[in-house]
Amino acid sequence: MSKILVVDDSAFDQRLATSILEKSPDYDVTNASDGQVALHLVTDQSFDLVITDLNMPALSGLELIRELQKTHPDLPTIVMTAFGSEATAMYALQAGAYGYVPKHHLQEELTAIVETVLSTTIHQRQEEEFLCAVEKQAITLKLPNERRRIVPTIAFLQKLMNGMGLFKGPKATHLGVALTEALSNAIIHGNLEVSSELRTRDDDSYGDLIEQRRMMEPYADRRVTVDVQLDVNAAVFTISDEGPGFDIASLPDPHNPENLLRPSGRGLTLMHAFLDEVAYNEKGNEVTLRMNVSEKETSEAPNVAAHSEVATPENVLV
Repeated sequence: MSKILVVDDSAFDQRLATSILEKSPDYDVTNASDGQVALHLVTDQSFDLVITDLNMPALSGLELIRELQKTHPDLPTIVMTAFGSEATAMYALQAGAYGYVPKHHLQEELTAIVETVLSTTIHQRQEEEFLCAVEKQAITLKLPNERRRIVPTIAFLQKLMNGMGLFKGPKATHLGVALTEALSNAIIHGNLEVSSELRTRDDDSYGDLIEQRRMMEPYADRRVTVDVQLDVNAAVFTISDEGPGFDIASLPDPHNPENLLRPSGRGLTLMHAFLDEVAYNEKGNEVTLRMNVSEKETSEAPNVAAHSEVATPENVLV
């Protein structure tokens, strides 16, 4: 059973988040009314995840995340965002938060992001116990249009990176979140040509159209190709779909925090927040993601070459 700490000074939001999580028998939920109380609880008890509001008295959510990064760097955090707190949410992600969920979408999204973060962090700890290090890895994957294939694909890629000692803690999970967004975009918006705007409807049209097109021509035979290059300097992923592409000039500003709460553009905003480079080709059906390895990570990696380079494709930066 995973122990989760929910931190929020709003009794209503605290109860709502707790009630959603307690629907699962796998979660044991504890509450805290502000960041200061949360720090005391984390000191006295062991938790697997902290979910925190941003605007709180005594100690804000952003301050809580920064303190936990110092005292409990392996404890993952998720922030709950409200309208008007988009910029602070971006700072929280950059400070080490593993993800976020808009408060007005708690019912729809909280359980999914909790499952993603917990499965990713648990997987990281397990793999670090037995994987052997490699110096350099290049691999190409070809995926069908099935969202259920995303999690095992990322787990496989993280196994390779863990073995090389490339990324640890929040940085590894940030990369996992970015890859999830990029693969989802390639499958849903690229190959299946389903618009994010359907998510704003108060019905099941978004999910229904995805399932319909998975079985229809010309969408059914399209595939997503993932080219991976890993070495001591960086992890580079080039993700291509077989859809018609799109005008990259029409993309929302990925550096605008307000896009965190939009159904369209959220994934791109997260990718830019977490990665060192995000680049699209001119057609708009291929994106290259790059995360550099820090000097500290390189020095801790076992049996890696002293010098190696990964070529970056000549793409259009967005």
